[in-house]
Amino acid sequence: MVTEEALPAPKVGLVSHFKTINGWPTNLISIDYFYKGDADDFESSSSPSSYKCKPNIILLFIPGNPGLIEWYSDTLVKIIEQLGVGYALRGISYAGHGAGDSVTGSADEHKQSFVNASEQQDAVSAKMSVSWTIEGQLKHKMSWVDEVIEEWKAEFKSSAQPTEDLPRLIFLSHSFGAYLAQHLLLSRPALLQQTQQIIHLMPFIRFDPPPLQKLMLTKLAHSYEYTIPMLGNSVWALSSTLPRKLIDIYLSKVVGLDCDKGRKITLDVCTHPRMVRNHLILGFEEIRELPELPNDVALRLIGKTCPTSILFCGCPDQWAPLSHMEKINELKSKAIISNVQCVYMEELTHDFVVHPEMIEPVIGFCLDQIKHPKLLSSKL
Repeated sequence: MVTEEALPAPKVGLVSHFKTINGWPTNLISIDYFYKGDADDFESSSSPSSYKCKPNIILLFIPGNPGLIEWYSDTLVKIIEQLGVGYALRGISYAGHGAGDSVTGSADEHKQSFVNASEQQDAVSAKMSVSWTIEGQLKHKMSWVDEVIEEWKAEFKSSAQPTEDLPRLIFLSHSFGAYLAQHLLLSRPALLQQTQQIIHLMPFIRFDPPPLQKLMLTKLAHSYEYTIPMLGNSVWALSSTLPRKLIDIYLSKVVGLDCDKGRKITLDVCTHPRMVRNHLILGFEEIRELPELPNDVALRLIGKTCPTSILFCGCPDQWAPLSHMEKINELKSKAIISNVQCVYMEELTHDFVVHPEMIEPVIGFCLDQIKHPKLLSSKL
């Protein structure tokens, strides 16, 4: 094996690939430091572990819905670049979120499962439930985390090393990804013990928007059998008849997506009707199932083991409104919860990832929380 002293200075490399998890081809990303400085060199080498730097801390990133890791990859690379050697990151898309039949499910699978959604007894319906339900997506993320840890063991851990040598984990999430991360950790005590820190970006962990939005979204969510075909057909009709360039201009000038890469990804997925359906079915279940009140039990149990840092944004945010931060601070003042810190940045919006000018403040927040933790952790 080549010694570290004989290798050039390491550089960050990103590897994006698909792997089948719980029956679904899933887009994954790995961000590591490589001694040869090039992910292509790493992939083509005969002894990959000779060239990849061993991470002591792994960030696990779970995106919001729509769960497309591609939107975040550039931002996540910058975070690892600024954290330095010793850190790595793994990120995952949602089951069923992407483009292409192999990723989103075939037309027959969608038709058969949507019609028989309440039964879910056959294999096809069971497969679609992984993409369409909170429980399915949660199990999907659990399997992924297990694979990340097994991958680390295979590459860096000799059988003689004790269990305590496993890497420490930092869970990083956006929007509904926070709900998945929170419940994953609560259901896996050993994983929570291995976790050093949790960072939520605009977490959608409870559904309590302003009254008018709440009424409208609740009605749509509870009549999903009718609204999803209607919305899906409308999106498909527009995207199949309008020139791609015209939709791109609309996304840029009207919707405000001023990131070229973000618009391309949005165009690719919004013109795929089964991706739109997967996104809506899961999103409407989120609205129906998420609690209206803060889950102080979850925050309290997690806070006993590791700290949670939460970033809230400005603008009217129906998924993580400012009132949620105020409620968390109220619970802290009453000593009901602890080890939770909230930060508010008025210049940000919930969809920060497609606005280039908002990326650096979010990166700065994450780096500050990791490098200069203000809360207690038993793993530090």
